[in-house]
Amino acid sequence: MKKLCIIALFFLAACANKSNQPVTLLPVNTMKITVWQLMQVDEYLTRQIQVDTTVQPQIERAKYYQQVFNLNKVDRTQFYATMDYLERHPVEYKMLMDSVEALSKREKIEQLKH
Repeated sequence: MKKLCIIALFFLAACANKSNQPVTLLPVNTMKITVWQLMQVDEYLTRQIQVDTTVQPQIERAKYYQQVFNLNKVDRTQFYATMDYLERHPVEYKMLMDSVEALSKREKIEQLKH
């Protein structure tokens, strides 16, 4: 009985540590565009590091990520909270990634036209 009470207290303490502030999730369309642009930043930095070894990827990534967030008028904490939510909900996360893939294909087709 004593062990059961201790386990119950740990369980209640774990539940009580949750933040009381609800975080509003970003719309899927905003997430799609932001994720796609962040992926492009990562690709650019990967290529840049191969050419210029003096590039500090963590610093550059932080700068470029902030520019993407500013461009899309997205708060960094709200973006990461939405990503955390989506990663815990695989069906919704897959829908986001599928839409990002479709966006990348559309952009590739547009580039090939020109």
